[in-house]
Amino acid sequence: MRGQEEQDHSAEGGPEAQSCGRMLTPYSLDSSCAARCPAMNPAGPVWPRLRVQWALWSLLAVLLSPWRLWAVEDDKGCTWQVVLNKFDTIGRDHGSARFTDQEPLDTVDSFFSLLVDSPIDEDEKFMAFPYYLKINYSCKGESSEALVRKGHLTGLKPVVLVTFQSPVNFNHWKLERLQLQMEAAPFRSKEQCSAEDVCVMSWYTPMPVKNGSVVMHVDVRSNGLGPFIPDKRFQVNINGYLKRWPDNSYKFTIGNELSYLPLHYFVNVASRPLWYTVDQAPVLILGGIPDEKSILLTDTSFKDFFFVELSIDSCWVGSIYCPQANFTSTIYDAIATESTLFIRQNQLVYYFTGLYITLHGSNHSSESWVRVLANECIKKLCPVYFHGNGSEYIMALTTGKHEGYVHFGTITDGHVSFEMLPRQDSVCNQIKVDLCSITWAVYIPGDYNLLLLVEIEDDFAARVYYQVASYDLVTDHLAVLYSIPEFIPDAQDLEFLMILGTESYTTYPMLPKGMSYNPFNNLMFIWGNFLLQSYDIENFIYLADFPKELSIKYLANSFQGDVAIVTETEEIWYLLEGSYRVYQLFPSKGWDVHVNLQKMHQSSLYAPSETMVTLFYEDHSLYQLVYLINNHHGQLVKRLVPVEQLMMYKQLHNHYILKMRKGHPTLSFANLCPFSVMRLRDLPNPKIYSREERYLAEPPGVLERSGFHTENSLAVYQGLVYYLLRLHSKYDKPYADPVHDPTWRWWKNKKEDQYYYHYLASNWKNTGKVYIEMTSYKKIYDLKTEYQLPQRIFLDKGTSYRFSIFLTAQGHSFKSEPEPGNIFQLQSQVDLGVVMADSNCIEAIVKQKVLTNRNSVLFWITLKDKSLCFEQGISGHNLMMTSMLVKVVGSAGFCFQNTIQGPRMQGNLMVPVLIGCPPGKRLAFDITYTLQYNRLQNEHYFDCVHIDPEMPCFLFRDIFYPFFLIQDMVTGESGSFQGSYVMKVVGGGPTLDTIKEYSQEEIYRFNSPLDNTDSLIWTTKNTTTTKDSPFSIMSHQSSGVEWLCLENSPCHDTVPHSIFAPEFFFKVLVSNRGVDESTYCDYQLIFLLHIHGLPLSAKRALFILMVSASVFLSLVILYIIFCLLLPLMVKMWNMLRLKINNIIAAESYYTHSSSSGGLSSSSLAQSNVDIVVSSKEAENKAEQEVTVKSH
Repeated sequence: MRGQEEQDHSAEGGPEAQSCGRMLTPYSLDSSCAARCPAMNPAGPVWPRLRVQWALWSLLAVLLSPWRLWAVEDDKGCTWQVVLNKFDTIGRDHGSARFTDQEPLDTVDSFFSLLVDSPIDEDEKFMAFPYYLKINYSCKGESSEALVRKGHLTGLKPVVLVTFQSPVNFNHWKLERLQLQMEAAPFRSKEQCSAEDVCVMSWYTPMPVKNGSVVMHVDVRSNGLGPFIPDKRFQVNINGYLKRWPDNSYKFTIGNELSYLPLHYFVNVASRPLWYTVDQAPVLILGGIPDEKSILLTDTSFKDFFFVELSIDSCWVGSIYCPQANFTSTIYDAIATESTLFIRQNQLVYYFTGLYITLHGSNHSSESWVRVLANECIKKLCPVYFHGNGSEYIMALTTGKHEGYVHFGTITDGHVSFEMLPRQDSVCNQIKVDLCSITWAVYIPGDYNLLLLVEIEDDFAARVYYQVASYDLVTDHLAVLYSIPEFIPDAQDLEFLMILGTESYTTYPMLPKGMSYNPFNNLMFIWGNFLLQSYDIENFIYLADFPKELSIKYLANSFQGDVAIVTETEEIWYLLEGSYRVYQLFPSKGWDVHVNLQKMHQSSLYAPSETMVTLFYEDHSLYQLVYLINNHHGQLVKRLVPVEQLMMYKQLHNHYILKMRKGHPTLSFANLCPFSVMRLRDLPNPKIYSREERYLAEPPGVLERSGFHTENSLAVYQGLVYYLLRLHSKYDKPYADPVHDPTWRWWKNKKEDQYYYHYLASNWKNTGKVYIEMTSYKKIYDLKTEYQLPQRIFLDKGTSYRFSIFLTAQGHSFKSEPEPGNIFQLQSQVDLGVVMADSNCIEAIVKQKVLTNRNSVLFWITLKDKSLCFEQGISGHNLMMTSMLVKVVGSAGFCFQNTIQGPRMQGNLMVPVLIGCPPGKRLAFDITYTLQYNRLQNEHYFDCVHIDPEMPCFLFRDIFYPFFLIQDMVTGESGSFQGSYVMKVVGGGPTLDTIKEYSQEEIYRFNSPLDNTDSLIWTTKNTTTTKDSPFSIMSHQSSGVEWLCLENSPCHDTVPHSIFAPEFFFKVLVSNRGVDESTYCDYQLIFLLHIHGLPLSAKRALFILMVSASVFLSLVILYIIFCLLLPLMVKMWNMLRLKINNIIAAESYYTHSSSSGGLSSSSLAQSNVDIVVSSKEAENKAEQEVTVKSH
């Protein structure tokens, strides 16, 4: 079965509705099933007895109705809709896809070959992503097709912001917070239409995929034109457990999808917690289906879902050490991580690794469910909500033979391993008790600390008590932190009670069931039939508002200051962190009023009979997954829990006064909020502290009068977006470009022709009818603040974050108090406090200014790092998690702000703070300035014979002056590195193919100035060395590097491969770790340095000299011999030639004589005389020539 949120907007719910599910409907990412209230005067329940009570309920109903009904007239209840499409389904009204394909496609390069007059490089290879986002919107009671056409004609263009979640394993992928902002392109439907121009249309953008990211948030907003549509966020995650077959059907690799949900699977079935790695799990799973090995699975945070029967063996292994009362197929525990799912059935634990090529780089997914801990009896799985050190974690609690141990699981790149802890002895033996059992476990990744809730049985005293123990995974040390009281304290009508040991107790025993820990504010809860909280795990506070007659089943934590509590009786309670009051949300009178209002508006998210399946937080909002029954038809829906509205009702219901005026009772409400207006001011540039990199990609222009795009232009859009992200990934290289911008190389050779391209486009002369604007593909650096604090604040060493809060007080809230030396001092009754989770690491400075004429107070708040709590680390790695809580005294639960999306709680601002080296900072080799400075200092520069523009050469005999840049990939800042650093040659070779890595011993010998083995590769005149290892400390003011290549160094005696001087490639490591105290960043840069003109060794030079001399002398001797023997050789040659001629002449004479016998004897004698004379003349002439040559 595949659930889907409802598309019928004629019967929608209230403003808190986000999505709903319906059985057997087509899949869509649309979450437009939000229920909207019509403009009517809601009425409350009938109270026949007291007229004042009737007026009170009517007033409360109006106040609890959506604020935008009476505050914003332009809001028509519109909402965005997003569907995932493939290229072949573009333009179809009914078509959707699942996010399973992860590799780029080679399908758009042919389209780019047509763009011969566009500013693109013809030699580049353009690829495409597999999917598009189809975007529409709908409004209450209106036709969606007509609305979209109207929006297009009025200039509406959706703006899509895709945010890529950084991966868990920072050792495999670079940690970065990347965003891509795109403008959607209008596209006409391919369906048949009788209209001349357009009937149905939609907007499309590419759906990009990035290596290392499987969780993507898609935020859709308007460009400010057309109708008002609130911003909306969608989760578009990769489903690695779903496989697409050749017939385009989808099948699960973990089991079989079921198409039917019987009522008994959910009716009167207890709710269960939703466990997953926060912000990292692309797929969520939920078990607890009675007697079925089935789970609910979603990749859209339950905007839709699948019902899957798992393909596990379901064997039951009972034994003496693992007794089982009965066997059941129910999946009790289910935990989702970034790429692996875990389940527990009976005492068995299974896991399945999905197919995530973008994470692992290769296909090493599971073929079937893998059973682990086969010889153990597992009674419970405990989740770890946050990852750490590049891995995710899970814990399995045992019973039976290994009672008192915890199986600690580590998940790295989909590989699962378990270790039994403690390593030396069981918990029971270490705390010196005979019988104990671990009830719950919490792991804190940043501290490598394991917290254990231990149940201890004392047979002698016949009692059971509980302790909290701490186990350090590094030191293997276990200690008891806290002993939980045996009975619930008597709070005596107090909201909270500090447990000191001197208070009185009731007769109700304390029965702890679990623990919860927030690593941002160090707030820990121990829960059961009570609620204890602590900020140091040693001193606990008892929250008395929670009734001791109830028992907590699980907690849902937003980790941003909110905690929801679910009891065994399915009641819902709420706690605002930083306060001590616990509020009941369900059941309550406010809940009844809210439900009645929704039923009046015919909301599809509420029914007479319903069962809560789970409760969880998403984007700081609390949601329910509820099974509704209407007319014997079941439906699984996701709906928002209106926490603020329910608390507003509680405040109005509990704080009203009846006063008699002129003989009639008058209703008056007491406003307990100490302020009426709260505004944030003077907020700095958000990119500096949120560390989010953002690119802009707008669709190419189309030469179409209607403005609609074609399949060709959308394909070009895909290729441009892919190439933009490719440039981003390629920019992370050691050699810095002359311009600090990843898109600089794209347009550097085309900028001078941009007016020509614009001329072609303005005159509609482009081929392919597509125009590419170069300024539409760039990196955005100048983001403006949105008058709200960032989701997270990153602080480097000694940096600070400063902002102000403007508060307007209720009534007259000022008083004057005399001070010594002054007449009076004006003070405000509006107080503001700032709570630091780790006050020894960060501090807050608050300054106050009273504005009497405006009845307001202005607070300046400065959050600053103390430079004490973090060592140097790689950019984005192992950051310290802490938080800042800004609270107005007396505002918790009483102050609300009306917004377009309903009331929002005010007065408490909890912001996570991450201390360390922020993501997006790097060290780069400044090759441009290095070449300029080296040419200036050495008064010349000689490059290699074969020039490589990406890696210029440096001459061996010249002094080498390196310079480096600190580049901020987020803000675009790039400046010279002014700190100290250590440079080491960690590898090298005469060619790129023969480069080898050096061992630690070799690195010491080749780089340390204290080496005495004649192995140094280089040296410098700097005499400062590091404390822990004797390496030279350098800076931008250093005197330079002199190349040595001593006898035992690898570059010594390099054999030349041609007639040119030898060359060598050095692999150089530059790091500021331990030598630069100005930052938390451990800047590590490894780059190749090409050195040419290396000298030869003395032996090889002597050998070459001797060989050369020998060859030269041999040539000289041969020349002399040749000159001396040449005359003799010429004479001998002439004589030989003369004899040959004589022989030839004689032969000719005898031949002539025999043929002509009539010749006279006189003529014969005369001819003989002539022959003899001519022979002598020739001989004399030859002797003269030889004589002339010898002279």
